[in-house]
Amino acid sequence: MQDKTNIYIQNFKNGNKSAFDDIVNEHKNWVISMVLSMVHNKQDAEDISQDVFVSVYFALDKFKKASKFETWLYRIIINKVNAFYNKLKIKNIFNIELSKIENMKFINDESLFDQFDKEILHKAVVTLSSKQRNVVLLRIYQGLSFKEISSVLNITVNVAKVTFHQAKNKLKKRLML
Repeated sequence: MQDKTNIYIQNFKNGNKSAFDDIVNEHKNWVISMVLSMVHNKQDAEDISQDVFVSVYFALDKFKKASKFETWLYRIIINKVNAFYNKLKIKNIFNIELSKIENMKFINDESLFDQFDKEILHKAVVTLSSKQRNVVLLRIYQGLSFKEISSVLNITVNVAKVTFHQAKNKLKKRLML
């Protein structure tokens, strides 16, 4: 996937704007799946994914291959998901109908997260600080290692571990009440 994507990117940068369609086709299912695992609503996931690809289109000329394309794309996705959650907070997140949560699953084996109702857990995760929420979403819902999380969020591995531990403790306190 990476080799094809690099060819598409180079073609796009060389003026072949239709090469962007190839990039979208290559990554759209992965992006939608990733966003869906973070927002738990199919319509929101599709809207955010579309937003992601609009941002990719306008920023692709700036992509320098210093990191893998997927890592760069993760950063854009995280920014868009954070913007989504910030809008939800403005609309008063606690009044949202959480029964719309779809396909919620945990990729990482964290027993703490298995013992709570998924809707209640999602509601609690949304209330975390954006840094803690990002680490939890990437670790639990995407199954990324702390090393991968540090790369995506541009933090150290130790900061990722500490942030995750703090988020887990905060979630335990909120959910045990």
